[in-house]
Amino acid sequence: MSTAPMFRALLAGAITVSTLPLSAQVPDAAPLPVGRTLDGSLTRDLPTLNEKGRFRVFRVDAKAGQRYSIIMRADAFDSYVSVARQVGGLTDYLASDDDGAGNSNARLRWTPAQAGTYYVIAQSLKAEGLGEFTLKFDTLPTTIITPPRAVALGTPLPGVLAETDPSVDGNGSFYDLYRITARRGQRLVIAMESKEFDSVVGFGHMVGDSLVVDETDDDGGGDNNARLRVTVKEDGVYVIRAQGIDASQLGAYTMTVTERVTTNTAPVSLTTNVSVTGELTDSDETADDNSYFDTYRFTGRAGERVTITMRSSTLDSYLVIGRMVNGEFSQIAYDDDGADGNDSKLEQTLDEAGEYVIRANCVGAGKTGSYRILLERAAAAGARPAATPAPRTRRP
Repeated sequence: MSTAPMFRALLAGAITVSTLPLSAQVPDAAPLPVGRTLDGSLTRDLPTLNEKGRFRVFRVDAKAGQRYSIIMRADAFDSYVSVARQVGGLTDYLASDDDGAGNSNARLRWTPAQAGTYYVIAQSLKAEGLGEFTLKFDTLPTTIITPPRAVALGTPLPGVLAETDPSVDGNGSFYDLYRITARRGQRLVIAMESKEFDSVVGFGHMVGDSLVVDETDDDGGGDNNARLRVTVKEDGVYVIRAQGIDASQLGAYTMTVTERVTTNTAPVSLTTNVSVTGELTDSDETADDNSYFDTYRFTGRAGERVTITMRSSTLDSYLVIGRMVNGEFSQIAYDDDGADGNDSKLEQTLDEAGEYVIRANCVGAGKTGSYRILLERAAAAGARPAATPAPRTRRP
């Protein structure tokens, strides 16, 4: 008989609930020795627990502050492992894991705050899960805390994520720290590459003994590689955190930090009805949201109606039209998806004669890729503009 309505799943923190089926197994819980692998099975006569599948309970004796690993493997079902303790007839669920050992196998890393007897619950994630499993309870090496490594611009540094590294609160992923001295306005590209795991890179600063991560990236470098582009806000020392996407990510990687140098090129003149091919790259200027843009220009007449179209198979196009006023770009109108899909089409009736500026931009910071831009003209004095007027606070 299922007693699932009596429970609630616990993913983080300690939640105390009354648990009759778990208590029924506790007196007969088999000991789970450190370093040994035990065989077990989930059968139809077992109860279910916490709105999941059937389970068995094992007893462990743990030391305060010791790091432990609990690995549950099964071929026939999706493993789910939890650790709990009994306090006055109630059960405190302390930690749990589903797929930490890869595929459908569970791996829970756990450090008890107090010494004593605890209970490991080996369970199926789904109600229909039945079959054989193995369970191993073992110690983990002591965490080694090292100061952040200094990283120099343009010099790749090899690194390894290991179980002796500290881990991120919440998902338990291991990490290494790096430090770099940067100046205000400096544009950095932080690349973390690995063939062994899914990389995640963060950029931030220390507040006391704590790291405050301001920006992160997961797959910006393609595949499982991270590539984070940042613009430094103030002079100072900054910290880079290199980690995997979750607690199962271990192995070798390379960390490289480079400076992105902006090339300020003169605006390209657009010829009517001539399609121009362009490319947004790391060396282009950036808007307020750190998206790249190229600049084009054309001379128009008062009352003239122009249509600018930007198409790309790799970018979400974004067009802006404006004028230069006292050396500053003054935005008039913009368009995002006016040409359907991710292509832009900006139609505008010019208020006055003179030179106009077009910014070929994209949606998304750090996006690069090729595109085509086309200028068309039609005399339509007095026609209503189709482009969306925008406040000065809109980007770029």
